[in-house]
Amino acid sequence: MFAMAVNINTEYLIDEFVELRKRKKMSQAMVAKKADLHQAAVGRIESKSITPQIDTMIKLLNTMGYTLAIMPADGNYTRPVFIDIMNEIDHLNEANIQKIKDYIRQLEEEDMTERQNAIDRIMELRKDIWIDPGEGGTYKEILLEELDRKYRHESPDDAQLHS
Repeated sequence: MFAMAVNINTEYLIDEFVELRKRKKMSQAMVAKKADLHQAAVGRIESKSITPQIDTMIKLLNTMGYTLAIMPADGNYTRPVFIDIMNEIDHLNEANIQKIKDYIRQLEEEDMTERQNAIDRIMELRKDIWIDPGEGGTYKEILLEELDRKYRHESPDDAQLHS
């Protein structure tokens, strides 16, 4: 028998699992029984002598009222996608699966609409900026002046009157 290597992320997941189990005041045997596993399997996972399969971790977490979440690695947690594969997906009929697919498609369309609206706003701002390459100063100075003028709602002629 050999021990499989456990990567950092799996080690972190196991550490979090142990912490949750202890906070819930549940023994390894209690969690194992609720997850339909042997206590020894939970012990091997917690000692990191084996790498647990994802479905096993989901079952173990579910026994304590938790699940896994897939989140961006860059730390942007604005829209986590929660998964509870083992306990939920098996209970869905085709109509509910189609509803989920439709909802995902709707979210994707909304996301694309938001992106397009942002691009449209940028393009709208860009076309209204007036820059005279003949003016003195750097491009940055000219751009800042034009942005200031635009947001004060002055035309280039009005700006010259105030100079």
